Amino acid sequence: MDVLRKVVKQPQQEEAFHSPSLSEVEALSILSQPFFTLRKKSILVNQGDPFHGLYIVHCGMLKQSHQHKDGTKLLTHFYLPRDVIGLDAIGDRTYTGTVTTIETSSLCLIPFSQIEDLPTTDAIHMQLLRCLSNAAHYGHTRLRKILSQPSEARVASFLLTMSHKYRELGYSSNFLRLPMSKQEIANYLCMAPETVSRIISQLQQRGLLSVNGHEYCIVNQEGMARISEHTKYA
Repeated sequence: MDVLRKVVKQPQQEEAFHSPSLSEVEALSILSQPFFTLRKKSILVNQGDPFHGLYIVHCGMLKQSHQHKDGTKLLTHFYLPRDVIGLDAIGDRTYTGTVTTIETSSLCLIPFSQIEDLPTTDAIHMQLLRCLSNAAHYGHTRLRKILSQPSEARVASFLLTMSHKYRELGYSSNFLRLPMSKQEIANYLCMAPETVSRIISQLQQRGLLSVNGHEYCIVNQEGMARISEHTKYA
């Protein structure tokens, strides 16, 4: 893309968003089984399946969707490398949503029985508590944004969140390859697909974003951050 030749402006401040560090994931991975690979559009677990363990994403991307009793589906999570799948299933011992690969992905399973057998003072238990705390914080933050932000701010926040995650994984925070569709992004943000497409086009017209298929370039992170701070009640 021509935009690769442009100078990309960086924001002075970034929203706090943290994936588990490599050392934290390695602490949990001590108990994991060997990595396995799932092809694109493969189901990892179905909603309602008995909980048998946690999964750590090694590479690729997955999504989790929850189907309500009235038949409506809500996309609740995107999982990237180093993310832990299944934390929301520990309490009820059933997986709360269907997890599907968006692209070919590699994962490893941590049987929960192995964690339960460890002393409660073990470092792995502490790391699991940190993961649970981070997951709860992320869920609350996402809900707050959906309730308080206008559509444009939600899209900008989503792009910045993905940008921060990519940077923590060691990739560029400006050039993102997002394999999910705009329909999936819209479902995740509780918006209409047409609204997401319109906002992305507007961000491009304003020189903040460049898009080529599944490749997104945040040209002006500072400007994108200003948009993401808007609220319905400002």
